Amino acid sequence: MGFVTGSYVSVTAGELRGIPAAEPILQLTFEVEAGGLSDGASVLFVVTGFLTAEAGGTIVLGTAPPVVKQLGFSASQGGGTPYTTQIAAQWMLSDSAIERIEKIRDGGVLTLYPTCEYALLSPGVTPPGWPQPQRPIRVPWPGQPTAIRVDAHQWTQDVLIPWQLASAVSLVVALPAAGATDDHRTVVSRLQTAKQLLTVGKPENLKASVAASREACELLRKMRPAMVNGSAKQRGLAEREAVILDKIIDLAQALFDYDSAASHPNPYLRDIAWRRENAVLALGTATSLAQLIFART
Repeated sequence: MGFVTGSYVSVTAGELRGIPAAEPILQLTFEVEAGGLSDGASVLFVVTGFLTAEAGGTIVLGTAPPVVKQLGFSASQGGGTPYTTQIAAQWMLSDSAIERIEKIRDGGVLTLYPTCEYALLSPGVTPPGWPQPQRPIRVPWPGQPTAIRVDAHQWTQDVLIPWQLASAVSLVVALPAAGATDDHRTVVSRLQTAKQLLTVGKPENLKASVAASREACELLRKMRPAMVNGSAKQRGLAEREAVILDKIIDLAQALFDYDSAASHPNPYLRDIAWRRENAVLALGTATSLAQLIFART
């Protein structure tokens, strides 16, 4: 069996997700469109892929288990019009493979480069030997699926969390019901900027994200209760909360000082590497601090 006149198979890369299993699965979904195939024609898809990290390094995923899909139908079954469906390439990953991926990712961006090939099969015929002149392995028309860029937030949300290897926490800062000032709105704006920069995830963005979180903390300093009884036993609830806020502010400031080039007198330590973990800690601390202070203002 072969292609009829005007036949084609088109493949477009879709979602990349983690699938929980005894050994975690990295799944890439493809949107498939086919037209002009003979009634009963099936196609054997073979997908290979590799990952590259923006920070450097490559992981070869290898070949996913082949997928067979019927794409040719009779005219009464709708074979006269293009047929659309999905296929999924699945790579089963060991713990050591995931560890290597996370090591090269280094909290940043990954890019998946998939390669998809297919062979036309007749009903009831075993997969052909690779390659065969009468059933050649073909590249889907009009070409290979494009590379897929996965930022740090998307990788965590769509892959690591389904694998139960990460957790996501939403931190919502609500403005006071009454008496919201320009300072309140500016704090929220700086936290939003810090989150956006963190999502992009490049080193220069991470540095700017920490700086935005620090600016939010500096504004929050002005809002906290200032008077605290020197005797811890005589402090009321508001004073105890003020002490907690002081400690959180100190933590946010210490984090920025640690990651600030200006804080290192040694010139060889000034060109430091800004890491996603530091930006996450700065943003989380600043957001928690805003929640506490806004509730009291």
